[in-house]
Amino acid sequence: MARLTFLLIFLFSAGCAVKAPAPSESQSTAKPKSGGLFETTNTVSTNLISNARDMIAKDNVVDAIVLLERALRLDPQNGYTWLLLAEAELSRMGFIRAEQFARKAVLFLSKMDQIQAWRTIANALDGRGDKNAARSIRELHNVR
Repeated sequence: MARLTFLLIFLFSAGCAVKAPAPSESQSTAKPKSGGLFETTNTVSTNLISNARDMIAKDNVVDAIVLLERALRLDPQNGYTWLLLAEAELSRMGFIRAEQFARKAVLFLSKMDQIQAWRTIANALDGRGDKNAARSIRELHNVR
């Protein structure tokens, strides 16, 4: 019994002592750059966002929303896409969805970029008729 225990301990400790292989020259050890407000990490997503912006400029908001939703499926942590979707919804009077999307954008945007998201939230609340909540958001986040 003691020999079996010793053997098992020896085997388990020997298995833990294996070193991981070092990265080869072709493998990068650098961390990927995190995307900023205008930098998406997915080029397909970037193309969809660009096409959606063009559609919004041509007042084709409904189709732009479809493209932005596709872009979010590819890159769900892109705060700029959430914000653009919120503003598209706001432009077609989708106040509830605009507020929800702008709140989601706040999660992924930097403090500086969150100002536009809070402005969109306040505008959506105004559109819904909740003037007190809109005023509160504007005062709390210093949005004009």
